[in-house]
Amino acid sequence: MVEVYYYIPVNEVDNAVECGLKLSKWAEKEVTIDGESRKCISALLNPKDDMEKYKSADYKCVKLELPHKYCFMADRHLYEVGKKSPTVMDMYTGSIIPIENYIFGSYRLPECLVITTVIAGQISILGKRLDSPVLFNNSEELYINNIIESYKEEHDDFNDCLLYNFYCKLAEIGKADKIEDTDNKIAVFIDRARRRAFTIKTPNIYDY
Repeated sequence: MVEVYYYIPVNEVDNAVECGLKLSKWAEKEVTIDGESRKCISALLNPKDDMEKYKSADYKCVKLELPHKYCFMADRHLYEVGKKSPTVMDMYTGSIIPIENYIFGSYRLPECLVITTVIAGQISILGKRLDSPVLFNNSEELYINNIIESYKEEHDDFNDCLLYNFYCKLAEIGKADKIEDTDNKIAVFIDRARRRAFTIKTPNIYDY
């Protein structure tokens, strides 16, 4: 069984727990899965993947326990951008995979596409203290950390690269001063807000 999370307006929670979630009512989107158009309920791997609803008094988080065969993973960010870009929407469709094939941290905002009605007994109210362990703070943080770690493994100067480009941008908008020694490949950035100087090695982006 798969455990995923879903937010429901507080005035509908009791009825949902007692009667379940009918797909025809709760489906949020219709997507192509294995060449077939399917209505889907869009659930989350982690309650904190939607912090707005997590903090809201208007919604309650419930846990859904479902068979694997009714659950598919997709990248919700691609879906949102894909509303304006057919190319990206094709990428979204291509991101849809069976949940058992999903590797945590692969998508910035993963959504679990539930393609079946959720019956009573498969849904329970979740308190702020989770009754099941969640191994990461939220999916977005895991996704970004995975990207950074993969580049750090390949490039010893990746941290310098991040900081150098960050401070170059601050210098562009007038929030930092930049003094660069191209011979020694060292840049000194004076952060105006912090009133501190930071010394950063100039990365060779062409090696990436």
